Amino acid sequence: MRQLLIAIMSCLFICAALATDTVEYRTQLTLLPEDSALSAITTLEVPQQYLADGSVALFLNQKFAVTSVSGTGVESYAVKQSNKVPIWNEVIVKFSSTDKTTNEWVTIEYSGAIDNDAQHGNFITPSQVHLSIDSAWYPVFSDFSTPIRGTVNIELSEDWTVFAPGQVSSDRSKHSVQSTSPTIDVSLYAEKNPNSISNGGFTVVHDESNAENAEFVLSAGLQCLQRMNQRFGSHAPLNSAQVILLKRPGPSFARGNHISLNSQNLGTKVHTHQYLCHEIAHNWTDFASAMSHDYWMIESFAEYISAKEVERIYGEEEFQKIVKQWNQRSEGEAFVWRPDTNRRATHKVNYGLGPIALMKLQEKLGKEAFAELIYWYMVHDVTETEDLIKRIETLSDSTIARWFSALLAGDYS
Repeated sequence: MRQLLIAIMSCLFICAALATDTVEYRTQLTLLPEDSALSAITTLEVPQQYLADGSVALFLNQKFAVTSVSGTGVESYAVKQSNKVPIWNEVIVKFSSTDKTTNEWVTIEYSGAIDNDAQHGNFITPSQVHLSIDSAWYPVFSDFSTPIRGTVNIELSEDWTVFAPGQVSSDRSKHSVQSTSPTIDVSLYAEKNPNSISNGGFTVVHDESNAENAEFVLSAGLQCLQRMNQRFGSHAPLNSAQVILLKRPGPSFARGNHISLNSQNLGTKVHTHQYLCHEIAHNWTDFASAMSHDYWMIESFAEYISAKEVERIYGEEEFQKIVKQWNQRSEGEAFVWRPDTNRRATHKVNYGLGPIALMKLQEKLGKEAFAELIYWYMVHDVTETEDLIKRIETLSDSTIARWFSALLAGDYS
């Protein structure tokens, strides 16, 4: 698992950012739990920018066999080991013409087994299925930043229940997952006769080892869901959210209203509470390229908002512990953002220097104006730092806007 994370993070730092609109997908997925295997037919929209380049690269599990790649503009395809993420393959699709004015559709048919012992946290067993980007089970654009949205139709017997981001419907052995927000991958969890608890639109699905933890996760998650809706829900309410709480390997992650928690990494109750609030807050932050130098806003706003929730519930002392972690995490980082430096925001920025900058901005603006800024950011499609700085000037004056711009650039005077 460590090798996987290092490979992915290395790619995130070297891949170029590509701005593109959300593309659509349609997938027919057949799960074979007794064989730890799957087969799928995915039809994926390919943006014009790739057509202009003549080809597109899609990550896919190295153990999967690609049966066919077809489409009206497809000339050929090849499957090879990825140089960006060597433990994955890339399906390289070449197009017959680079002079396209509309997007193309490509259909990929593939199948294979998931290595349940690979420590990436994905598995297919006779009673559980857990799939995410960590096993590269689904074709993912190799830039790690092309947003996708669509439907997965799953063949799985009717005694299974499927959980996933967006909307899930089931009719006997046919299950349909319709995503409602763009992401870079497709994630889902399915189980026979799952254990779950629910309250007020918040659901926790858990294994037997997490029955006690599930009660706290439900309470904290519901608090976060209600609080975020209270603050930002008049614009776009989040009616429900779910947590999959399992003792498993691999990282925790969130996709929209779907959060998958590795219970071995839960930490303290305060840490878990903040994590849940952070991920739920992301349902109001606009999708932006994770490669962009503006990406710091998405993570730093969610980090700051969730830390202030910790302060509200657990007190000033716990908030200051988080601030101390921000300072420690940001050591050695020179700046948050510069208009002339198009680098990807680092972990030290997103979860350290960025929220510290927001904390300093609140001190400068005052609580009322800063609260207005937070609300504006969360309910509007803000993906560029320049727009944030302009809004600060509107709420205050050009002096504070220039001060904040300089602060982001590394001038702490």
